[in-house]
Amino acid sequence: MTMYIKNLRIPLLLASCMAISLILAQGCTGSHNFPNNTAQIVIHIDQTITFEEETVTIAKLPAKLKSAGATPSTIIRILTQKNTSQMTMKEVSRALASSGYRNFMFTMPRQAEAVKIDKPVK
Repeated sequence: MTMYIKNLRIPLLLASCMAISLILAQGCTGSHNFPNNTAQIVIHIDQTITFEEETVTIAKLPAKLKSAGATPSTIIRILTQKNTSQMTMKEVSRALASSGYRNFMFTMPRQAEAVKIDKPVK
């Protein structure tokens, strides 16, 4: 019986070392858990761009996404404003597509319009 236990020591030690190294490597990758595998970028009224509450330039946007753990399969939602320029949208599209991010979409917040009625309809 003791011979059997002695023979298992080294394989058990190797297996536990491998398991620990895999767990540690998983924690050190810097990956980000995006809700529903979706990252969000915001283009503000003044045409500044933010990602994860930090202002970022268009040129540095793909690197910022990558450092946050985004992959080509990550869905990128770009929240725009009513006055977002087409040029800014094209530049963001070009930067993302050239870096391998192809799953992105531009969205606008829904806004209700109120109309003042002087005389109620009878």
